[in-house]
Amino acid sequence: MKKITIELKQKKYPVYLGYPVSRIGKLFDRHSCGKRILVITDENVSRLYSETICKSLAHCGKRVKLAVIKPGEQSKTIRTAYNLIKECSLSGMDRSDTIVALGGGVVCDLAGFVASIYLRGIGLVSIPTSLLAQVDASVGGKTAVNLPWGKNLIGSFYQPCFVVMDFSTLDTLPAREIAQGMAEVIKCAVIRSRKLFNLLCDVHPSEIEKHISTIVHECIMIKKSVVEADEQEKKGIREILNFGHTIGHAIEINSRNLNHGECVSLGMIAETFLSMTRGYCSETLFKNVKELVKKFSLPSKTNVNAKKVADALVYDKKTKMGRIRFVLPLRIGSVKTGVEISPEEVISTWEKWQ
Repeated sequence: MKKITIELKQKKYPVYLGYPVSRIGKLFDRHSCGKRILVITDENVSRLYSETICKSLAHCGKRVKLAVIKPGEQSKTIRTAYNLIKECSLSGMDRSDTIVALGGGVVCDLAGFVASIYLRGIGLVSIPTSLLAQVDASVGGKTAVNLPWGKNLIGSFYQPCFVVMDFSTLDTLPAREIAQGMAEVIKCAVIRSRKLFNLLCDVHPSEIEKHISTIVHECIMIKKSVVEADEQEKKGIREILNFGHTIGHAIEINSRNLNHGECVSLGMIAETFLSMTRGYCSETLFKNVKELVKKFSLPSKTNVNAKKVADALVYDKKTKMGRIRFVLPLRIGSVKTGVEISPEEVISTWEKWQ
């Protein structure tokens, strides 16, 4: 087991890597988390881990309730958040109590949002069970729900009390879920780590599980450095974590059969192509990013309508004064933020990058 500490101005918290979820109760004994615990999870994860975790928490004297939502982005709504807040209130939870986010990115975002607004904030513990959630959603304090026309348009910054990652939970994931997580890993490599990028280029996809602990550790260290420097994305530093997400989110809103990681992979290719056409990066970088995406069984082209994607871009969170702002790579480990690109330019390059 390794521990990484996220150190912010107002708070610091540990991220436990390689800690078995069956022993989660011992960590609650170590940290002050109140008496009442609401475990928020989805149907798929609940079948695998909720009984084990609830028993461990009950064994250390906690009063545990379980709230199970349907899996997928369709649950990441204000209505679901309201139902969970209602559960907190009717269960008598107070500010000393804790919500546990047990699951992937959707659960982490949603449960974190609920914890941040119920009673103006109660305890939050994150137990990410997917690769995507371990390398991205569970650390950094971004919480959110979606609106029908845009991703993560309602949210808050809210840090957990601690985060627990059990790498054995990844063994239960289908190949497509691992690939989805790899999209966020590739993002981390492009924006901040030549070492990680080289590792991804060298390792065969079938051997990736042997390197999971190294990969997750490197991604968390990258996110730690960014979040500590710019916790609430006010200095422009944290914006680098949005590489691939501007176009990616716009694709996701307009697609019924692509998951978040697949849309981010398309966004990374498209945004690297835009960078190349603007003269910010080389054609070699574009080809390398595209090949790495394809290597890990992520899509490199889409039939989603370009005009619909362009229309969705105006709702991106980074848009300022009506101008859409992108994160474009310069080379491996370096990106340029705040690049203004019109929807028309996105449409005009749509077929070319594919």
